[in-house]
Parts: sequence; structure tokens; C-alpha cells
Amino acid sequence: MTTSLQPSALPPLAVRYVPQQGSPLLPVEIVSRQAVLARIEGRELADRQRADFHQLVVCTAGTGKHEVDFESIDLAAGMLLRIHPGQVQRFIPGSDLEAVMIIWPHESHHPDPDGNDWFPGSNQATYWQLNDQVLDKVLGRVGELQREQERFDGSKRSIALMKAMHCVLLLRLAIEFSELEKDGDSLLPVPYVDFRTLIEQRLNERPSVSNLARDLGYSSRTLDRACQQVAGQTARQVLDERIALEIRRLLAHSDRSTAQIALDFGFRDPSNFSKFVKRHLGVLPSQVRDPSSV
Repeated sequence: MTTSLQPSALPPLAVRYVPQQGSPLLPVEIVSRQAVLARIEGRELADRQRADFHQLVVCTAGTGKHEVDFESIDLAAGMLLRIHPGQVQRFIPGSDLEAVMIIWPHESHHPDPDGNDWFPGSNQATYWQLNDQVLDKVLGRVGELQREQERFDGSKRSIALMKAMHCVLLLRLAIEFSELEKDGDSLLPVPYVDFRTLIEQRLNERPSVSNLARDLGYSSRTLDRACQQVAGQTARQVLDERIALEIRRLLAHSDRSTAQIALDFGFRDPSNFSKFVKRHLGVLPSQVRDPSSV
């Protein structure tokens, strides 16, 4: 008797927020990049990881690389890298890069009151080069958080204080970055933001553009215009590209079988799944999972 695969919700993210600097109640953790690398041993260091928490990497010395959603990013002193929950990342060792990492779970996150939430395609930058003045401000705030972390006693006041200090840091960064970017992300058309938000909520359903448009109260033509304005693509192309990214993430980091991943996205015919992956990612699912086979 064989057991057939059944569609399921997308699997939980592989790496959970578990602070190792004291109490498990710590709402935000400050840790050096070297300390994080020391936690990851052997084969895991070369593997891609997918975390359920937010990360901010402040580079203080040297140079190196870090991979985020399959993009290799060159890092150097004075740069700041932002990694969001759900993104696939890979630490690339063997460099002299030194950095401070700020790590926090979603329940401790303070969204920018004047900005959109981040999502793939939100046109928000992944990294920034800070000038010396801004870098000093950031490191000053991080140092204050680190000292409070050392005094953390798990009390409600201590938790609230660290959350408030962390909020100040994020708001300061949002203000500094908005000056650099001229708040470009806040100018996204509302139908585009609504469309991308609903895609995130219903990703593994592999919905049609017409169904999403109906549920949002827009016409498909309105979504096409918004997507063309922002991404230079049709709404269908935007939707398929986002689904392809999610499939690539799962193939690259999870131990789910290719057949199960296909079924999770409604592909009951393996050949149709392979054609979709080949069309949007340029290789077959097996080659995404094992790039050496290309």
C-alpha cells in the first residue's frame, strides 16, 4: 500500500529566534557576526538558511560577502544589510569582515509608520552605505542596546525598555534612509501594494490574477497597469515570478521532496511543475536543488 502525497500549508521556516545571550525572553539580541558563525558548524555553514526573524547587519571592518535570496552582496565597513523573515540567506566565510548583528522576532518588530511593509518587489533597498556620521549614530544606539542586554533580567520593564530602544534605532534608520531614497517605496500605487500583499497571504494557493483582482475589488486591467508602472511586467508575470522565488527558496533550503513542493503549489502533474520551474528559473527543479548537476 502506498501513501499519496497531500497538499499542505508551506512548511515552517527552518531557523527560529532563540537568543543565546542570556534569557529566552530577550526581545532583541545583539551579537557579533563571528559569534553567529561559531554557532554554525560543518556542513550547515555552507547551507542556505531561512529564518523566521529579522536581521540587521552593521559592518564595522574588513570586507566580505553575504548571500540573500540567491544574490551575492559585497559588504565592507560602513555598510548595513537588512534581511527579512522568510528570505533565504547563506553565510560566506573566509573573509576579514567584522560586523554586529541585531536579531529580533516578528513580535518585537516596529514597522515604519510612514512606510510600506517589506515584501519581494516592494522596491526597498537591501543594503546601504552609511557615511561616518550616520554609522557613528547607529553604533551608538547598538552599543546602548548591547549594554542593556548585559543587564537584562527578564522583567516586564526590562523587556519594554529594550523594545523601546530598538524602536528608536529602527526609526532613526528609517529617517536616515528616507533622506537617501526620497521615500520612493511610499509612492507605490495602492493597487500594486494590495496585490502584492494578497499574493503573500495566498502564495501556496497559486491563485490566478483574475481571482485576486476579484477579491481585491479591482479589475485585472488595473492590476496590470499598476504592475507595469512599478515592475515593467504584467500582473501575471509578477505573480509567477513571486511563486517561482518561493519554489526556489524551498528547493534550495528545505528537505521536502520535489514532489511534495510541487503539490504544495497545486502542481499535480510533475512535468507541469518542471516546465514552470524551467521557464521561470532557467533550470530544472533537480538543478535548483543541486546546482552542481547543471
